[in-house]
Amino acid sequence: MNTLTQIRRRALLLIVLTLCACTTPYQPPQPLDANTNFPGLIDLAARAGGKSADVLLVHGICTHDASWAGVVVSQLMQPLTAATSPTSTRAAGTGGPQIQIVSSNVATSAGKLRFDALIWSPLTTPLKRQLCYDQTGKSSVCEGAPPFTPSRARLNARFKDGLIDDCLPDALVYQGVARDDIQRRMRDAILQVMGTSETSPEVPLVVISHSMGSKILFDTLLRMSEEAPGSPAALVAQRAVDRLRLLVMAANQIPLLSLADQQIGAAPLAPASDSLQRLLQKRMNARRTAAAVDQRLTLVAFTDPNDLLSYTLPADRYAGEGVVVYNILASNAPTYFGLLERPDYAHLNYLTNAGVGRLITCGLPASALCKRE
Repeated sequence: MNTLTQIRRRALLLIVLTLCACTTPYQPPQPLDANTNFPGLIDLAARAGGKSADVLLVHGICTHDASWAGVVVSQLMQPLTAATSPTSTRAAGTGGPQIQIVSSNVATSAGKLRFDALIWSPLTTPLKRQLCYDQTGKSSVCEGAPPFTPSRARLNARFKDGLIDDCLPDALVYQGVARDDIQRRMRDAILQVMGTSETSPEVPLVVISHSMGSKILFDTLLRMSEEAPGSPAALVAQRAVDRLRLLVMAANQIPLLSLADQQIGAAPLAPASDSLQRLLQKRMNARRTAAAVDQRLTLVAFTDPNDLLSYTLPADRYAGEGVVVYNILASNAPTYFGLLERPDYAHLNYLTNAGVGRLITCGLPASALCKRE
């Protein structure tokens, strides 16, 4: 047997072993609760009474641009026969970097959906450029920065460039002195999307948020709800919370990020109420005191157990009257040899994960309005 043949056989054996050692234990995604039951986007579109069910998309850490909205909407529509109108982008507010709003309308056989994606990356990108000198492989926002010449191991360089230099700074910026300004600009965007709406309480609202985007959104809605009673911001926030029928949280970080809102010395098993808990309590209170439409809110948290930045949502902290909570495990990328799933893929690939997208769109059990798998 010649040397070339031996090399080929060894290479083939290595490939086979690698494939055998590559697993995706939570593909398709698996609910932690065997009784998990919730409507999908298509079901809520069918219940909108001829109007468009509203879907609010909010991205998480790491740089995103307007193209993210198109990718996510396309993924969500894969299980359906639908036509999406051309997307349009507009800036909210004036002066300085602003949140971009990317809107699109989808017509399905069951009803209509209107998507509004809030792209908040432009707020933090100028600050993150201060770290461009450290990137080994320059990202699109770091083009023209001086090269980083010290030698780095390939994987270390990839994760330093992405997770550390591009993603982690978003959380640091928001938890610092810029938080109020980010919330103010998020408030402007929410008012632009929902402030002129005369939508009735019967028309469903869906929120799909990823990573730290969930906390930014909930913090802002809570702050709006606490403005002067009867003010436009307070009314918009309360109306949004009341209309919520499905809240999807991918890569939930609230247990981690909420630590920044607590004093040291707090009892470790009794953390202070976070903004999502307080919003849900306002929703429950409104249901008790007003003739609100009696429809439940389902909160679905998707978590890849190998996502270093994600946490399941403790159901007992958020469930209550008219609110049910489900956790679903997903594999966003392969795990190799039981040792490693790429951390960036594990954290960023929820809303491009076909299994996750199908559950969001079709619900569980899958709606008869969806294509068969």
